[in-house]
Amino acid sequence: MLSGFCRCLLTLRSRGVSNNELGRSAIIFSPHPDDESLGCGGTIIKKKQAGATVKVVHMTDGAGSHSHLIPVQELREIRRREAVNAAHVLGVDQTYFLDFGDGALSQNIGPAAERVLEIVQQEQPEEIFVPHRREPMRQAADHIAATRIVLAALGLYRKKVTVWEYPVWFWLHWPWVGLKPGCPPIKTRHIVKNTVQSLVGSRAFLDLAYSVNIADVILQKSAALAEHKSQMTRLIPECGWTTLGDVSNGQFLASFYYNHEFFRLSVIG
Repeated sequence: MLSGFCRCLLTLRSRGVSNNELGRSAIIFSPHPDDESLGCGGTIIKKKQAGATVKVVHMTDGAGSHSHLIPVQELREIRRREAVNAAHVLGVDQTYFLDFGDGALSQNIGPAAERVLEIVQQEQPEEIFVPHRREPMRQAADHIAATRIVLAALGLYRKKVTVWEYPVWFWLHWPWVGLKPGCPPIKTRHIVKNTVQSLVGSRAFLDLAYSVNIADVILQKSAALAEHKSQMTRLIPECGWTTLGDVSNGQFLASFYYNHEFFRLSVIG
């Protein structure tokens, strides 16, 4: 497949992250419970193996994913339990839940930045992980808001920190997935728009210059992803419950089982 060839090429062009770098302490900022496992679950495992302290901050409660099928409070509790279970599989040292409303993070930039700054000042990590700044707005508004919030907080932190940006919905464009969306509300025209905005796939080669080889921990990452049952399986059958595997007929989810995770790096402070 073209996507497989492109990922192999992306791997060859990227710089592998050394074990010394993997040993640095980090906070992973995740817009929703499951983004940490999708975008950098393998890297979290590799960092723990290298002796790093890794903590996760979930920015929203994730209660909007299937709120048309299940009460919000029930879904909020389900997703929190799933996040705790996934963190256990990944070996995360501590998990924070900020509990801002799913889909409303951009409306809480100020309060969220204050909470992020408090956590960063308390933990003083060497590295920060956030969603890629070029995630598509239509599918990932909370992701874009999360990165804006964390970067705003780091501007007030005034200490040197390495920022690693991990792609999630960034992959929803050709050639990484086909043009058939596979499930509503995503449409072909949305994937086409993402493709144009990503410079027909070349943006990955421009931005994602670093990679972590997770081939030896891919099964553990898969186990962590499996703990997010509300996103990976149909909790209520035959009711239109969509899963990540439905997006682009499975091609989107397959992006996260590749042997490498890719990142954009910058240094702040």
